[in-house]
Amino acid sequence: MLIPVLLAGLLQACNITKELRSSQQHLYVGSELQVKGEKRKDVTRPIGDYIKQKPNKKFLGITRLKMRLFYAGSRENSGKIASYLRNHYGEPPVMLDTAFIDASVKSMKGYLKSVGFYYPEITYEVRSKRNRAKVIYYVQTNTVYHIQSYQLNCADKKIYDLLKSRADEALVRSGSRLRQEVLLAEQKRVVDLLRNNGYYTFTSEFVSFDVDTANNNFNVSVSLKVLNKGFYEPHQPHYVSKIFVNIEPNYDISGFKNQDTIKSGKFYFIPNRYEISLDVLERSLIINKEKLFNQQLLTGTYNRLGELNVFRFINITSKNYTQQDTAWVEYYVRLAPTIKYDYVLEPQAIVSDQNNTFTNQSNYGNYGLAGILQFNNRNVFKHAELLTLTLRSSVEAQGRTTGRAWFNATEQSLTASITLPRLVFLNKLDKKRDFLGAKTIFTTSAIYELNSNFERRVLTLAGIYQLNKKYTSFYFTPLEISYTKNDINSSTLFDQINQDIYLFTMFSNNLILGSKVGFNYNNKAKTKGLSHVFLRWDVAEISGNIPTLINDAIKSPKNENGFYEIFDVNYAQFVKTAFDFRYNTKYDANNATVYRLFTGVGIPYGNSPRFLPLERRFWVGGANSLRAWFPRSLGPGSYYQANQIDFSGDIKIEANAEYRFNVYDRWMEGAVFVDAGNVWMSKRDTVRENAHFEWNRFYKEFGIGTGLGVRLNFEIILIRFDFAIPLHDPSYAPGNRWVINRFNEEWFTNNLNFNFGIGYPF
Repeated sequence: MLIPVLLAGLLQACNITKELRSSQQHLYVGSELQVKGEKRKDVTRPIGDYIKQKPNKKFLGITRLKMRLFYAGSRENSGKIASYLRNHYGEPPVMLDTAFIDASVKSMKGYLKSVGFYYPEITYEVRSKRNRAKVIYYVQTNTVYHIQSYQLNCADKKIYDLLKSRADEALVRSGSRLRQEVLLAEQKRVVDLLRNNGYYTFTSEFVSFDVDTANNNFNVSVSLKVLNKGFYEPHQPHYVSKIFVNIEPNYDISGFKNQDTIKSGKFYFIPNRYEISLDVLERSLIINKEKLFNQQLLTGTYNRLGELNVFRFINITSKNYTQQDTAWVEYYVRLAPTIKYDYVLEPQAIVSDQNNTFTNQSNYGNYGLAGILQFNNRNVFKHAELLTLTLRSSVEAQGRTTGRAWFNATEQSLTASITLPRLVFLNKLDKKRDFLGAKTIFTTSAIYELNSNFERRVLTLAGIYQLNKKYTSFYFTPLEISYTKNDINSSTLFDQINQDIYLFTMFSNNLILGSKVGFNYNNKAKTKGLSHVFLRWDVAEISGNIPTLINDAIKSPKNENGFYEIFDVNYAQFVKTAFDFRYNTKYDANNATVYRLFTGVGIPYGNSPRFLPLERRFWVGGANSLRAWFPRSLGPGSYYQANQIDFSGDIKIEANAEYRFNVYDRWMEGAVFVDAGNVWMSKRDTVRENAHFEWNRFYKEFGIGTGLGVRLNFEIILIRFDFAIPLHDPSYAPGNRWVINRFNEEWFTNNLNFNFGIGYPF
């Protein structure tokens, strides 16, 4: 009865204006902007944000649903359900208020003045019909002011010389538009420059601008004024005198006398029984004794102490004084250690795990449960190291389970890593202050996988360097060793492997001896969440070159196939690169579009000239790729055979576009998306026709799909449901690949693919 009652209430409230006629009020249904003059989007787009009054919200195409719930629950005969919906989800109608109109006009004029339009003209018209009102704003920007000249006025000769020496960094330039945000940014640049050169007491109150518009030709003269501290008192540069570091213990020290102060080369230290190397603190405290005060170094010290990951509280206070005509700054650093041991237990649900090769045989995938237990030990060797042990255990249902246990697969993994807050063996680079987050990670992992088809054991050892600079993170793995051992459990799979060289390489034991270098770039923080870019580029991964050079030099014997082996394993030799680019443009708080382009190429050669190792190949399909296909179920190229197992490739091209929009109260979101891509072999394939990459046909072999998505955004977690259908399927013969031409109810039901995911796909 709930739905009929609710619908009846909503239908009774459909004629909203009937409720308003007696009061002669008008329901505000929105506004419209008509801008004449300046057409630059960076000027015109923000104008609408300054309209003060917002209409009632819509939900799933239902006009002002929250207001309808409010009216339905406000009637005398409304039941408990309607009253509950009114109180918890209803919204009173938004009535037209002319005070908001006047405030909107004032705000829009203020905004236009801030971007150089000093004399805009804004009028408005209220259009009403059946007690509904819409406001039309007519905006005439008129002529914009440009900066004709920019000069510096400063009474202090030292400060004047410093600013002139960095004049090429000025943000205010002749010929540019007069914009308030640029003037504020220039003010901040000047303050930062002076505070980074010793002027401890210098603040923005000493920087102002004179803007002269008297010439009436819409060109202005801008003067930057730097004021003295007092009428005759110049600003003094400050030097760092002493640094005191006090570690506050995590235990009750009543009746306990602190240890004697330890004097190092840079600071005075009271450890309070907390054991940490002075060398670690020396590297982190980049504020230098007897050097000029530098705000940037102070901020960097906060960052470096935080990156040690051993202190839960960091506070740096300062005191300035003058002695013998020299201004000094003393620092007092208070540190509170974080807990030494902790653990994290994380349950997981598995849906179509793309790590499994056998999720592509039909309309089913992998389902199961997993758990992760992570243990952390901080400051394990008294140099702020972090030791992490991670155990992951999972059970899965893979494929059909008729006649056997439902959970027919398991995977167990144990990973151990130790993170050092420095670049080991790279002392010169480690000392550079331009980089943050410098660390060295040594890691090892062991994986055991068992299912009805095979057993797999993987052992990995690696050393990784990481460091950051502003919006870019760099990573370099000088050596990674990965050994994989496979045992076949299925006689059917064993027979297939013996007949297919590609499957044989997939399930052969393999050894990777390689290195990798790359970087991530993300400017989201810089753009404040508006249009931003993410880029990950694994610039180069190279494997097998050094052992081949050594084997060539010592003239090691080769196996019967003409390849070198290590521990009876034919090690892999290849080069690989992968490029992942994403562009997110946010139109407003409710609408955004995200684009992604992924390209990857791997070339086997030398000791393994035909095939990349399975772990280094590319696939498409699944919840974070081509959502109209199941994981690992398309490619390579236009090759397809019944009961095909291997869908991998050496080359991958994938493009995605997704429009995201708010559906209801921020927690429910919708999406419309298009995915396209495929994988190919890098070398001509004599067995699998059209599996290799060719310039004259690769673009004809894209799989293309589209669909709709619903996302439940609970802030701490986002649950995603995506429904997709294929449009273009390269596994069909040319001329029949636009499968959307076969669209009917039965085809739609058979080809609709459901994807479940946690977080956005990209």
